[in-house]
Amino acid sequence: MKTLYATKAALPLRAVAKGTMPRELLSRRRHTHHALDDAVEQAELLANLMAWQGPASARPPE
Repeated sequence: MKTLYATKAALPLRAVAKGTMPRELLSRRRHTHHALDDAVEQAELLANLMAWQGPASARPPE
């Protein structure tokens, strides 16, 4: 997911961390450190990343 975000955001991989991602990509769930909760949180992040078109400034005008 880190690589997917870096590619879509046109950032170097070393500049990417969960804390650098836009809030709209992150899950709204509280991080509980319980395996099932964490898996659901990660699945939501992946779904959001897959649907994300990248930052608005990097997209060509429509």
